[in-house]
Amino acid sequence: MTEYEYSSMMNFLDRLVHTRTEAKDLTAERRIKQALERQPFSAYFLVQRAMTLEMALDAAHARIKELEGQPSNPAPAPELSQFLGAGAAVWGTGLDEPAPPKAQPTPSVKQDAPNLTTEDKSIEFIANNARAIWVGIGLLGLLAVIFKR
Repeated sequence: MTEYEYSSMMNFLDRLVHTRTEAKDLTAERRIKQALERQPFSAYFLVQRAMTLEMALDAAHARIKELEGQPSNPAPAPELSQFLGAGAAVWGTGLDEPAPPKAQPTPSVKQDAPNLTTEDKSIEFIANNARAIWVGIGLLGLLAVIFKR
């Protein structure tokens, strides 16, 4: 684990520990606990996945700013180890299944439509990344339930 990954993980876990909720769905909680009992490394995988999605979301925010013409002063890409680098690529794959090939990123702005408004660009971005956004929201909620104890 790199120093960047360690400090990011500690920041993530600190935010997780301090997250509070008033209400939770008991059926969802029961199903989550059942799934966690079936996978001994579930907490590790969930933190790894949530942090990977958080990094992707930060990159997407920077890209949106860039598309809007606002400089985002992107930081250089941090060095990643197996924890957030290649290790996160096997999410949802079984031991006997190869990891899915990484898809080539599709441009969020079509080349033939250079005069899209910021609203159009935002809608297109959300449409292209809806699944990742919902997965991230769901995982963060799941982690909040797991670590609330």
